[in-house]
Amino acid sequence: MNKNEKIVLGGWLSILIAILLIVITLSGCRGGWSVANLEITPSDNQDTLYIVIIDQDSTTHWYNNAIYVEENYCYKHHMWEDVRKKNSE
Repeated sequence: MNKNEKIVLGGWLSILIAILLIVITLSGCRGGWSVANLEITPSDNQDTLYIVIIDQDSTTHWYNNAIYVEENYCYKHHMWEDVRKKNSE
């Protein structure tokens, strides 16, 4: 690499670093997470991927996809649970 090529390469590198610093400065740090300018709050990541069932003693259970009247895996309690349908009478 000759002297002129090094000067041009250094100039381009300086411009790229300056652009990066400007973008970081203008975007700011909000202290929280965001995706596509949408703020992510703690309520956004709770039991959204599961079917949520609350049983008769107000215990919450999280099941994936479908609930069968048999053993289902509860993702909140990390164990298999026997699920029965209770009559409303």
